[in-house]
Amino acid sequence: MILAAAVAVSCEALPQAETINPVPFSQVTLDSGFWADRMQTEIAVTVPFSLTKCESAISRFEKCIAYLDGTSSERPEPHRFISSDMYKVLEGAAYSLMIKPDPEIEKKIDYVAELIGKVQRPDGYLYITHISGNPYVNEMGEKPYSFVVHSHELYNVGHLYEAAVAYYQATGKTNLLDIAIKSAKHVNKVFFEGDPNYNDGKPVMQAPGHEEIELALCKLYKVTGDELYLNMAKKFLDIRGVTFVPEGSGTMAPEYAQQHAPVTEQREVAGHAVRAGYLYTGMSQVDALTGNGDYTEALTAIWNNLVSTRMHITGGLGGVRAVEGFGGEYELPNREAYNETCAGVANVFFNEGMFLASGDAKYLDVAEISIFNNALAGVSLSGDGFFYVNPLEADGEWKFNHGVAGRAEWFGCACCPPNISRLILQMPGYMYSYSRDAIYLMLYGSSSTTIPLGKNKVKLSQVSNYPFDGSVTLAVEPKRKETFKIMARIPTWAGEEMFMPGGLYSFIDKATAKVEIKVNGEPVNYLTDKGFAVVEREWKKGDVLTIDIPMDVRTVKCDERVLDNVGKTAVTRGPLVYCAEEVDNPSMSEGLSIDINPDWKVDEFTTGPLSGIKSITCPGIRLIPYYSWDNRGDSKKMTVWIDDKQ
Repeated sequence: MILAAAVAVSCEALPQAETINPVPFSQVTLDSGFWADRMQTEIAVTVPFSLTKCESAISRFEKCIAYLDGTSSERPEPHRFISSDMYKVLEGAAYSLMIKPDPEIEKKIDYVAELIGKVQRPDGYLYITHISGNPYVNEMGEKPYSFVVHSHELYNVGHLYEAAVAYYQATGKTNLLDIAIKSAKHVNKVFFEGDPNYNDGKPVMQAPGHEEIELALCKLYKVTGDELYLNMAKKFLDIRGVTFVPEGSGTMAPEYAQQHAPVTEQREVAGHAVRAGYLYTGMSQVDALTGNGDYTEALTAIWNNLVSTRMHITGGLGGVRAVEGFGGEYELPNREAYNETCAGVANVFFNEGMFLASGDAKYLDVAEISIFNNALAGVSLSGDGFFYVNPLEADGEWKFNHGVAGRAEWFGCACCPPNISRLILQMPGYMYSYSRDAIYLMLYGSSSTTIPLGKNKVKLSQVSNYPFDGSVTLAVEPKRKETFKIMARIPTWAGEEMFMPGGLYSFIDKATAKVEIKVNGEPVNYLTDKGFAVVEREWKKGDVLTIDIPMDVRTVKCDERVLDNVGKTAVTRGPLVYCAEEVDNPSMSEGLSIDINPDWKVDEFTTGPLSGIKSITCPGIRLIPYYSWDNRGDSKKMTVWIDDKQ
């Protein structure tokens, strides 16, 4: 079997550098709480709903098969990326099977896998438009790989690889994985060795216009252990901006797809935000997997530029609607902000990779803010309404969200709904990681897992109502007594100065309390290292670590170089950004304003769509978490930044 052969060499092939290993989502159980509830909605509503929305993409495969075998003269309609949307839905469905097995969903995935296998050429090529012999269609190229800058051929198969890995992890089946491996080996031959059937036999040697295959190849490497895929990911990174640089403007501008310079020489974020986020993710993951740090200098500069000049307070990326991406420094509009849901998801991927490569909690702080605000806003509380675009202000009339003024059921370009869905279903995998002698608490929430720490095994059981409460209780049960470190993340927002790293968003008021850490009820002194509280001791069964992170309501000012926010204040609590919505604040039509020192109260909705969600009130204003806006009907005003009272 292909997989078995790959696994047989995996132990020798893996890098020897000291690494931080994330605990896979399949090995973490969410017992209750915020993420358990959201995942149940995904499983019960979003996944089956999304599968029904894939029928047109599935139909293209059926039509292609019928055309190829001569039972129909109708070619499937040409399309650049509709297959990728379906692959992302399959990936999310695969994750759902790990939590709740469903024979019907599994049967559906197997059926689609069979279709994909029949369409795929014997040599591994997979792109319906060219396989079915459609005449030239704009941006798809006259023949395979002839317009890599915009064809999305590699973007599509990248998402297929991710779906294949997830389905293998969920079921042990290799039907999709075999297709992915066949495709990846084909891509390697055509792009880096030369294949007489493509590009006149010369290696294509061009990076794709839409990054994605780079991070997908990292996943393929991790599940097979075959170094070919990690090497391919690195090659695609290293030829970007070297072997091909587009000439033009708009979508053909060199910066649009980060092709303006070799990636090791790039120092600022640029271009389309989703493409950029995927590129930086690929770079950070390759660094984490190899331990070589080839991209560390570039990524550090890019990250610093991003968080200090071009990231919205919600963790959103891509303030400029015209390019769906980055403008100049401090160009962060509110009403016109794009902040694509996919870009928020990419921001999470990027920062997780940066953490795994460095062990620095500041990257998790940014990932957390993007998760709980920009990314999570992309799907409704009911699981069947979506935002493609995530502005920080809405007037209830402008149809900002690809033709609607509120949430949409789906989109013609449906990349965002399955992207946030698959992220939510992977959340258990963002909670814990470990190195040789340390366990990292990355994100907090009720959960349990067992971590292989050296020759020991450590069972962890966490209870927390995070993100609405900063109290965390962690039962620690090593199989045998042993000295090791537990690294408890202390978020940037729990400090005195700023809401998140970078300095763009500074607190006006002071925190009223400090973080407290106890072991078995007794306060402990601890050192801090890269944003983590380090609790090192001989741990034994029955030990309990408690972390109390105060969640004051905090008011925030923006760097004055962001012109839209001059004279305005934002409100946060813990990692959550709050906003005012017209349904709670009828006077918004006349304008809202906020006192310098408001008398805040924290309440909880007990009924309706927002039941269980904590709101913030002060005289004349009620605020809700940004992620929860537009869940009580459309055509409502909303704002994150509130005018200062004169």
